[in-house]
Amino acid sequence: MSVLRDHYYALASEVQQERIDAATRLLSELAKADKTDEWDYALGRLIKGLATSRQLARFGFSMALTELVRELVCKPDYDLSVAGFLDRVAAATAVAASMKGKDVRQTLFGRLFGFQALVNSQLLLEPQHSSPDTLAKFVHMLVELAGTKSWLRETAMFTLCQFVAAYLQSPLACDDSTVAFLQAVSDQGLTFTTEGLAVLMTIPPQSRARLVARVDALKLWKHAEPMARGNLPTLAQVLKDVDVVDEPEDTEPAAEPAARPAPKAAKQKGTWSPRLPFVWDLLVQHFVGDDGAAADDAAVDGASKKRKKSAGPAPKKKARTAAPVEYIPFREFWKVAVDDSMFAEKASAERKFWGFELFNKFVASLPGPMVPHLFTPNLMRCLINQAAQPNRLLNKISTKTINKTIETAHADLLKVVPCLAAVLDESRGGGWKFDQLTKLKLTDALVGVLGYLEAPADIPHATVEGLVADIARVLIAKFNVALQAQRDTDKTAPDAPAIKMSNDNILKWVLDKLLVLFRSTKRYGADLAAPMESVFKFLLQHAFFTHTSAANVSPNVLKLVQDRLNSFLAESIAQKRKGHSWSLYCVKQIDKLEKRDELELVLQLSDELSAIKTECFSMLDTIKHAMKKSQAAKNDQYCFELLFSMNLLQLYMGETETVGVLEDLKATYVDIFGNTDDDVDTSVVLTEIILSFVSRKSALLKKLSGIVWESYMCAENAEGQLNINANCFKLLFDVLHSRENEEGQKKLFEGEDEYQGEDAEEGEAGTSDDANSESEDSTDSDTDSASDTGDSELPAEGAKLIEMVEQETTKKLANALGIKGDYDGEVKFSDIDSDDDDQYESESMDDEQMMAIDGELAKIFKERRSALTQNSTSKKNSEKEMAKEQMLLFKNRVLDLLDSFSKVQQNSVYNITFIRPIVTVMNMTKDKNLGVKAHKLLKTRISKLKCTEEEVKKIYKTDEEIAKFKKTLLDLISWLQLQAGSYSSSQAHSAACAQSCIIASKCLLAVDVDSLPEIIQIYCSTLTKWATEPKNRIQASLFFDFINWLSTKRSSHN
Repeated sequence: MSVLRDHYYALASEVQQERIDAATRLLSELAKADKTDEWDYALGRLIKGLATSRQLARFGFSMALTELVRELVCKPDYDLSVAGFLDRVAAATAVAASMKGKDVRQTLFGRLFGFQALVNSQLLLEPQHSSPDTLAKFVHMLVELAGTKSWLRETAMFTLCQFVAAYLQSPLACDDSTVAFLQAVSDQGLTFTTEGLAVLMTIPPQSRARLVARVDALKLWKHAEPMARGNLPTLAQVLKDVDVVDEPEDTEPAAEPAARPAPKAAKQKGTWSPRLPFVWDLLVQHFVGDDGAAADDAAVDGASKKRKKSAGPAPKKKARTAAPVEYIPFREFWKVAVDDSMFAEKASAERKFWGFELFNKFVASLPGPMVPHLFTPNLMRCLINQAAQPNRLLNKISTKTINKTIETAHADLLKVVPCLAAVLDESRGGGWKFDQLTKLKLTDALVGVLGYLEAPADIPHATVEGLVADIARVLIAKFNVALQAQRDTDKTAPDAPAIKMSNDNILKWVLDKLLVLFRSTKRYGADLAAPMESVFKFLLQHAFFTHTSAANVSPNVLKLVQDRLNSFLAESIAQKRKGHSWSLYCVKQIDKLEKRDELELVLQLSDELSAIKTECFSMLDTIKHAMKKSQAAKNDQYCFELLFSMNLLQLYMGETETVGVLEDLKATYVDIFGNTDDDVDTSVVLTEIILSFVSRKSALLKKLSGIVWESYMCAENAEGQLNINANCFKLLFDVLHSRENEEGQKKLFEGEDEYQGEDAEEGEAGTSDDANSESEDSTDSDTDSASDTGDSELPAEGAKLIEMVEQETTKKLANALGIKGDYDGEVKFSDIDSDDDDQYESESMDDEQMMAIDGELAKIFKERRSALTQNSTSKKNSEKEMAKEQMLLFKNRVLDLLDSFSKVQQNSVYNITFIRPIVTVMNMTKDKNLGVKAHKLLKTRISKLKCTEEEVKKIYKTDEEIAKFKKTLLDLISWLQLQAGSYSSSQAHSAACAQSCIIASKCLLAVDVDSLPEIIQIYCSTLTKWATEPKNRIQASLFFDFINWLSTKRSSHN
């Protein structure tokens, strides 16, 4: 049986699986044939095939040769040894003088693949097939091959490193053979190359120095250990792949130094490769291992150890034998071997590329405490410069480096804080502007790391809590450093404190990142009480207090701190701290801070406000006591705790409306829980308070209103009755029925305008609430910076424009009349002395001069009138737009409240009363989103109402009330069909009317099954109008829907 020769051609296939199948079939047929000539042909053919010019063919032939040589060496009746195989490979790949460079390259690579096949076969490590002489011969041939060509050296020495690593784990391992291997490397002149260093690093550290010291060479590494501390300059030169200039320390003289020739000089590599030398992988393993980490830990007290040694001298020989090797600390290694070499200002782009690749390799492997050593000023400078511009040569690798840092930190949370602290450290070349300069989100990804993780449930709560606390600590430390650095700026204007200071942007950045941090923790639902307490204390101190002996934030930052405090409360309002709200914790902390002598309140409270504050604290204590005493009303008490504490915080912020709200809250609380006989409808009062909250652009007040609305207003009391009533809903419906313009705004906020008018008469700014609302609206959106522009700034901006117009007009008039004026347009009468005054009075104008300036004066006043008119028009348009936006916001928030009620009380009859205002707002609004939202509420909530007699009797107790409710439903059906026929403005409105008619009909039949004829009569009447009135807008689907519903109902009865 002969072996099919096609298998040899298949070994050169470009498809990997075909090569594997061909090798399998070839070896199988050779084993079946078992003929010496076939074995000889296969061995010769495969060895010769290694010298092919086709790279993939080498892979196939080498794979088959690995299995074949093992089979033949182990075959008793075939004469082939490991040494014999080496001779055959050397003979088949001999280089002739007549060969061209291309042929030489193919031949030498074929020899290397033959050696690699032998290594892969594991025959060299089996005592029955190998010997020390055979191993020495193999290593000598491999090292000699490595020294032949520079482009072959790295690949050949990589094979040697693979072999040495396996050899040291085998039964054949002995010190003499290992020294022989190292001697061969030294004789070839490769000791001080990256490849020679890789061979040394392959040897375990505990035996490396002992073995290297036995090598007979003219120069060796100091202490016979390349990673010894004294070898750092030489090591840096070796890793740069340049000639080593400085002579390392001589070792002890060899037995016969003259008997061995001088080692060859290693050839320099001709071209640069983007692939890092493989020695770096071994260096990473060294520093990640125990020796590297121990060296880094001992770097701090290394100098003291040296001093101790010199203080007590010992005999020289004894000291040399007893002293352990002191390894290079990673901090020093990175600084000398990488930072100064590859990230230097004059380093080439190729070296910087290697530097970035090394950073990526080390940052992924080093433990967290060692990661900060990677962030050096040179690295940060190169990283920022290259990542900032997309047209830079190393932009892709620098961007990859930043993304690798993010990926590594997300994979190992212990590296998040070290990386963040290093990036923000200005002494390392970083800073808070890193993301802004690089146009990437490194700091955001590190601060908000918890929001990016894919499996949050796998992270222990203690890890999350510790990580949040550490990140917050880094950010707060950055804030404090920036705040202290601007103290000199505060002193430049002691009488008039600056509105904005030098480091305000840094302080704002920190506040924004703190918000990013806590938003990233929402998905965990963990109780992060400890880190949140520290952040709240930090915010409270800077939001409400000034330090008498330390730096304080500017008014510009103060406003943002208060906004961020509101944002934190908005994020944590649904969470509890020890059974109470976070807002209660905040007001308690403010009360404690007030008692500290070195702190003063930013807003000094008047006697009246102080009395209100004292009453609020008393009410909060009462609520806290009531929550402990009665578990039944604990939820209701909690809602009032939220309201009181949150409004008290707003009082500290200077909110003028808070005074009235607190008074209303106090009266309402007493009425509800004090069992008083007052006729005040407390539900209406609470609803008014909730509406006052939702009308403002504040995420915090919106969430507060939602919690109180759902938890208290939409809940049932101890008697099973809803806390809300029809009068409360009427207040909400009034908002939906209002027009979306200034008229509707004035109608709803008439009382507020009067209150603001009183404030204006007293000289106070009555629009501070709007400013706070606007900034809170910016907080509600996911932006990184706070908006400092509020509604109150529009009138102020108009006044500023008027002032500018007046100044410009005064300046022009002064120039026309020849009167001196300053740059603000103010006439300087004080600069006109008596002589000039007399001269001015003596120079009177004649008629021609008067006529000459008359036209110029007319032109000046005309320009003034035009500017003022334009400003007035712009102001009116702005006010109209603001009124429209506020009304749309208000209506959206009211729809949210109705949606919340329908979600909590899905089958309450009150849901029926929502239909009329919802249909009305759909038809009257010009905002598409508002109409869609109203229609969605109707379709997803109200349409699911299951009206029952039990639900009806919860609200309508007597038969008279029930009869009135029936009539209301009939009137509603008629009104809906009238709206659909006469006033419908869109198809969505018509569909809503049709669907609402069905909902009302279902509810009516649930109350009175005999009312179906009345419903049909209404539909018949509407059908008649639709058929006889061409202008009637009712869609035919209204009747189809009703017929289909009747058909379904009729079938269910059958």
